[in-house]
Amino acid sequence: MAGSEEEKIILKYLSNNATAKELDALSDWILKEGNTKIFQEYIQLHFEIITSMNGPDTDKIKQKLLQKIKRDKLRRNLTGFMKYAAIGLLLISLGLFFQQVGSLADETDVLIPKEEAITIILGNGRIETLRANENRNVKDEDGNIISTQNNSQLNYAGKAENQKLIYNTLNVPYGKKFDVVLSDGTHVYLNSGSSLRYPISFIRGASRQVFLTGEAYFDVTEDKKHPFIVNTNAIDIQVLGTKFNVSNYPEDDNINTVLVEGVVKLQRTEKKSSNLDSVMLEPGHKGEWNKDNNHITVLNVDTSLYTAWLGGKLVFRNTTFKQIREALQRHYNVIINNSNKELEEQLFDATFDVETIDQVLESFNKSWAIEYDIIENEVIIK
Repeated sequence: MAGSEEEKIILKYLSNNATAKELDALSDWILKEGNTKIFQEYIQLHFEIITSMNGPDTDKIKQKLLQKIKRDKLRRNLTGFMKYAAIGLLLISLGLFFQQVGSLADETDVLIPKEEAITIILGNGRIETLRANENRNVKDEDGNIISTQNNSQLNYAGKAENQKLIYNTLNVPYGKKFDVVLSDGTHVYLNSGSSLRYPISFIRGASRQVFLTGEAYFDVTEDKKHPFIVNTNAIDIQVLGTKFNVSNYPEDDNINTVLVEGVVKLQRTEKKSSNLDSVMLEPGHKGEWNKDNNHITVLNVDTSLYTAWLGGKLVFRNTTFKQIREALQRHYNVIINNSNKELEEQLFDATFDVETIDQVLESFNKSWAIEYDIIENEVIIK
């Protein structure tokens, strides 16, 4: 059951008046066991109230809401819901409309994220489309099964070793996530806007090497005879068996490696501008390679901030708006243009979990006075 403070924050969130600090507190509360369902009930009731205000039969809607409030599943949270529902019913009776309902009625202000396909490039160059809700076998040009798809996962584990390396490339567009289990059992989770090139099976006696663009979380199967290497063009990340996150988006200034468990070594592919041949990371540390000066900085960090995306959560701490904007574009597959150069470098703390992109933008608008327009399905920040 939500406490009085949580109820206040939820109501402020629903009315787009919550501050960044309150949004962080709400997000942390939602992650606790049992709270997600409670929050969803608030959202559902709020949606029905909002929808009803544009409905033609308000008397009928009021009866439905009153019946819903009386249901057993809401009775345990009755105090908070009754207060909120009473406000909603009063507004209906007075014929008032929330400002956000009016904006939703205007289709020109509705932002519709684009839908793009997840693809795999096979060894012979053939491109196939993967749909996240499918179960199927992926075959090579000779009709041999090389992997099995189970919804949003490709599995190559247990495939026979080849005498030569044959690569597949998995491409995950903005707005999507996918994961792959490699032939050695290593599990790789790919974030939005990422690409992984990997052998359909590794060769005995050789290093296990894959190539990453974008962001991925690796849970590497230990094999002391065959080190695992993630190549990011500028940095090779070498491990035996460990869990770590790598972010290597082309638009970012840094390539970040965050170690959750085990030990990794960061090795530059080009050493011409550095006095250090390699850097070792320990759990709880981030290795940050700067693309401009070719230096690696090691920082002690909260690893959960960098792996929150695995659960669909976006967490920003002391982050520039430019970085947040780019992350939002990847996560929701939308275009966000910002003409405010001063805003681009401003630092923010923010957490987003269940929000739609419209709710995220409105949160910035309410909490930080960031004004924007939606023109031809693009966000234009003034």
